[in-house]
Amino acid sequence: EVLRTWYASQYSLPSGEVFARADASAFKQVVVILLDNAAKYAASGGPVEVSVAASAGRIVTTVSDRGPGLDRNGLRHAFDRFWRGDNATTAETGGSGLGLAIARALAEGMGGSLTAAPREEGGLVFTLTLQP
Repeated sequence: EVLRTWYASQYSLPSGEVFARADASAFKQVVVILLDNAAKYAASGGPVEVSVAASAGRIVTTVSDRGPGLDRNGLRHAFDRFWRGDNATTAETGGSGLGLAIARALAEGMGGSLTAAPREEGGLVFTLTLQP
């Protein structure tokens, strides 16, 4: 539902239902934070891509953008409270630097994980993994 009502320009959902051990409200909040973050940093309003799949006994949700991405140091600090990158794009977007820290805390509270990695074509991929 979140994906259909938010601004993800491309999304891939599994056919049929996928169940995860998760608090529905917390899951929705994590996805909203990731979508908001991706939309802020997507290059020139570029696409935000979302997928949900059952993989290796886990439920994996990815949110990716084609923005400027982060260097190795940025990736190391992406989930730190109050940390914000120091490039011009970050300065223009506003924010407190708490969203990704909150999203990771919520993911871990549901027994899952939240990671960030560079996207081959530029930008970032955030991966939320939960137990079925």
